[in-house]
Amino acid sequence: MSFLPPELIFDILSRLPPKDLMRFLCVSKSWYALIHDQIFIKAHLQRSIETNSAPLTILLRKFSPECPPSHFFSLSFSDNETIGTAVKTEQPLKCPDEYTDIVLDYSVHGLVWIHNDDESDMALWNPSIQKFKKIHVPNFERDASSSSGSEMEQRREPRDTCYGFGYDSVHDDYKLVRIFEFANEGRIVGSQVHIYSLKYNSWKRIQDMPWNCFGIHHDDLMFCDGALSCLVYNRLCTNEVIILTLSLASEKYCQFRNPVQHLSIYESRLILTVLGGCLCLCDTFLETQHDVWIMKENGVAKSWTLLYSIEGGDLPWSIDFMCVPLVFSRDGEMVLLSDNNTTFFWYDLKGKSFKRAQFHGRPYLYEMTVVCWGSLCLLDGDPVIAEPETERQQKVPTTSTKRKYSSNEDEETYDDWY
Repeated sequence: MSFLPPELIFDILSRLPPKDLMRFLCVSKSWYALIHDQIFIKAHLQRSIETNSAPLTILLRKFSPECPPSHFFSLSFSDNETIGTAVKTEQPLKCPDEYTDIVLDYSVHGLVWIHNDDESDMALWNPSIQKFKKIHVPNFERDASSSSGSEMEQRREPRDTCYGFGYDSVHDDYKLVRIFEFANEGRIVGSQVHIYSLKYNSWKRIQDMPWNCFGIHHDDLMFCDGALSCLVYNRLCTNEVIILTLSLASEKYCQFRNPVQHLSIYESRLILTVLGGCLCLCDTFLETQHDVWIMKENGVAKSWTLLYSIEGGDLPWSIDFMCVPLVFSRDGEMVLLSDNNTTFFWYDLKGKSFKRAQFHGRPYLYEMTVVCWGSLCLLDGDPVIAEPETERQQKVPTTSTKRKYSSNEDEETYDDWY
């Protein structure tokens, strides 16, 4: 393909899935350099997002007394909205005891934050190309007392820790946020916030959460449009749950009301998630109605729109009423839902009907479901599967001449290298 202009080669390769691009690293030095170039990596990701063409992968952890909790499986979408065969996937945190609990969390641009149960071992992992970056976890200093506020607020003890992962487009940096809450006699009285930068591989402390926030409603901090968002109790009105956002670029907070206003927060189960690049709020009211709201314009409370509403009697197959939306179908007319991590099914937004998602080999019980894009992010990271020395020496082609492989040889090369 040396007769093709470089810009055409760039355009063609940017349309291919990550797995194929990993194989093409051995074609020539120029292709190796192109695929590693950050401009190409970003263009490939942007095209995938804009055209909704990248292979989407559902990562899940098998839940079974007979299966170690460190074992993960992946399910890939096909063009007709079916899910393929479940494949066991190597994860990057190698524990001496395979029964060590490994937690699967947030995904951004194909990168997944993963950690062990006590959060002493963490990594960013790209399962599409099986590369990862370990995150150093320092010994955070925890202020056990406060010099301001009432006597009750001054006597505070550590309580909960929450994390969120996202991308700062202003500084082109992936960041992990850690929020540590302090309590006194069960009441949240303060916080401490740290942020990790992948670009600088370091942590720093930033401004604490606003004092009018009474405490995080759930442990989930969801990334959307450059900011992390979470549900928090309003300290000034403890019966109200508001949405607090933290900009990863400016490191400033802002807040706005959620679209659900019940007389009591105990009447609803609220879950904040992201769907189709927008904030999404799931409200299960008194176990009789399940509403899902979507924010059409990020940060604008007036743009909240009811996406769909499901009555209790409409649910088929005796599925759990708390159905979490995962992803839109390619045509945007259906939403893939997960029923309490036991069933996948599609919900038709117009027809208001359900159908099971077709796949093979899925574990009967699973947990910690994450949907991630196929991307080349973290291409220079460490391989999840150790590379033999002889293979490593052959990774960069020594000439610009295209090397010919049979399809079987190509597959073996991919498995050995990555």
